Amino acid sequence: MKNNKGILLKIAVLTMSMVQLGTNGISPILAKIGEAFPDVPGVAIQFLMTFPSIFCMIFVIISAFMAEKLPKKALALAGLLIVCAGGILATAFHGSITILYVWAGVIGIGLGMVAPIGPGLINETYTGSEQHTMLGWQSSASTIGGMLMTFIGGFLAVMGWNYGYLVYLLAVPGIIFTLIGVKGGRKTGDMTAEGKAEERPKFRLVIWKEMIITVLFLTVYSAIPVNMSELVREYALGDTAFAGTMSTVFMLAGMLMGLVFGMVSRIFRRMTNVAGLLLLAAGTYIMGLCPTVAGVTIGAFIAGTSMSTVMPVCMSAASRLRGYETINTALIMGSSYIGVFIAPLISTLTEKLKGIFAVSARFVTMGNIAVVIAILAILLKIGEGKRTGAEVH
Repeated sequence: MKNNKGILLKIAVLTMSMVQLGTNGISPILAKIGEAFPDVPGVAIQFLMTFPSIFCMIFVIISAFMAEKLPKKALALAGLLIVCAGGILATAFHGSITILYVWAGVIGIGLGMVAPIGPGLINETYTGSEQHTMLGWQSSASTIGGMLMTFIGGFLAVMGWNYGYLVYLLAVPGIIFTLIGVKGGRKTGDMTAEGKAEERPKFRLVIWKEMIITVLFLTVYSAIPVNMSELVREYALGDTAFAGTMSTVFMLAGMLMGLVFGMVSRIFRRMTNVAGLLLLAAGTYIMGLCPTVAGVTIGAFIAGTSMSTVMPVCMSAASRLRGYETINTALIMGSSYIGVFIAPLISTLTEKLKGIFAVSARFVTMGNIAVVIAILAILLKIGEGKRTGAEVH
């Protein structure tokens, strides 16, 4: 067990997590793809980014149940290799929107296979403050990966928008460290956090509240990168490189917040996720109401911190029922991918309800929704007793 808790396992978990937000990988090139396929409706272009989440949602559950019988190492490696293959194929073959959707599905399968493994290993292996710290670091690693994808993707698109898909080669470090850092025979339920085998209790859905918050949160959060390039174009602030930079700022904030999540959770305790939702609301309001470089940058940073204040709280709940950490992780992640998939609907919500077609209005709508989610989170906590164990509230 000491070997499992070693530095190589931690590095493996963090590097495989760098592709967790891979659905955001092509956000800087969405406008360019729209220009390449002018006859394709704008919402169809936006769904190209979130389409992988359908397959993520399916395969994150499949992966969790496969982890009952197969080593997590094998599942993580297979998923990471599929992500790489999808990126390479999309770069080479991109003649129609249909084929791009095919590669998006391939990437989604890979992401879904690897996504629950890292958090699952954390919830199985660590407890207490060490668990909270690792979940914060894991969230930071996922946002670092998303940040690198959006930042590099914007510059790769200068050579041609299809080269933006090469950002999925970020899975390579995860492949290397998973090979050397994850024990080959580790399966779900093999060990408890204390290193002793034990009979698992009957499964109960004890994380339904976290699943609800996750779906709603990711709907708003994911709508930001989906609309980022269009917002930059509407404000006439720059090209795809600048849109990529803004998406990077968005991700950078999440990374920095993840590094200090342990401290933040001790301050806000049960209201940590509520604080994150209010930060999301504040950031989107600023982006929608301040059409300047400073306004978009500050708003993106504030909104970006929400990822590492909301999701670690939800993910920590996966350890609430011992022996089902990976399955619970998969259910929460599956909920997140539902939110990612329906995120583009916010783009049409403002237009249909208010008849306003400005991209900035979408961001104001996102802020309104985030406030409603924060209120819902508070209501869900009413009547809850103080919880013990590995949860963060």
